[in-house]
Amino acid sequence: MFLLIFFFLTFSFEKNLNADEIQFADSHGPITVMGDHLHKKNELMFSLRFSKMNMDGMLSGNNVISANSVMSAPNGASDESGTYMNAPILMKMNMFMFGAMYAPTDNLTLMAMSSFNQKEMISQRMRMRGGSRFNVNSSGVGDTRISALMRFLENKFVKTHFAFGLSLPTGSIDERDTTPSSLNSRLGYRMQNGSGTFDSFFVINNISDFGKVKIGEQFQIKRPISGNNSNGYRYGTSIDTSIWLSYRWKKNFSTSLKINFDYLGNIDGEDDQMNKRMSPVMDSKNIGHQKLNLSFGFNYVNAYDYFKNNRLAFELILPLHQRVRGIQMADDYKIMIGWQNSFEGF
Repeated sequence: MFLLIFFFLTFSFEKNLNADEIQFADSHGPITVMGDHLHKKNELMFSLRFSKMNMDGMLSGNNVISANSVMSAPNGASDESGTYMNAPILMKMNMFMFGAMYAPTDNLTLMAMSSFNQKEMISQRMRMRGGSRFNVNSSGVGDTRISALMRFLENKFVKTHFAFGLSLPTGSIDERDTTPSSLNSRLGYRMQNGSGTFDSFFVINNISDFGKVKIGEQFQIKRPISGNNSNGYRYGTSIDTSIWLSYRWKKNFSTSLKINFDYLGNIDGEDDQMNKRMSPVMDSKNIGHQKLNLSFGFNYVNAYDYFKNNRLAFELILPLHQRVRGIQMADDYKIMIGWQNSFEGF
């Protein structure tokens, strides 16, 4: 139904605006790609994204394992002679992302983004503890990213820009909830809303224009620069690389296909208030991964004179390959829906 509505709007109402008034749908990349374009001098853009992610089941390396196998695996406490008491079964996360971009010049665009997260994890207890299930929840503001995007090359066929940025530790790393072992237990790493560290990142983005067909590539690397956080740990270097192909069916409607590689290095240090005996999600040896994802998406630009050039986008992300360090939850799927609107500022 959602797709039918967009096709109806796309193919029925484009004539409400002149051709030179309509922004091309593929002037932006897939909605999950951040900082993929620059703006004209004094142009402002605001964006709102909603993403929903599900994780289901457990992996050891790249092998699927059962909950019983998880609770038979040695934990990271003491000499690893003990086993985990609980196994995560399902994790759900909703994220609301807020973004703003402003271009003081044609060659420089400033960007800021933050988020609000809602997370739920369902776990199963070991048989000798009854084998029942319990859930924990957390919510709150995530880390905030600020960056500067600078044009490097632009002609009829190629657009290339760089971005330098800083991730600010505005997200909490002290989330707690009730568990079978405590009324006020520190939750696992994935249930926290931030990193607790200042992280620098660098991005290079390239678009090759073949008319209705565009090919885009983005490479991003991020690493902490402030040492361990207040709870005694810092995440490893992360690398995110995407290649996408888009096709513009009409001026205001395009579809995309994207391949993404996501790498996260090993964690340094650990949170002493997370009980590693309880669950693999509280064990720092289970942080780090290599993931390959496939995405399908579309961009739609409103062709009405009213709400002119408001942009809507959708993307579905599915895992192709996952290899994790230690024992971790497996990605199931992720969807993202986004709204963007740009206009002349001051």
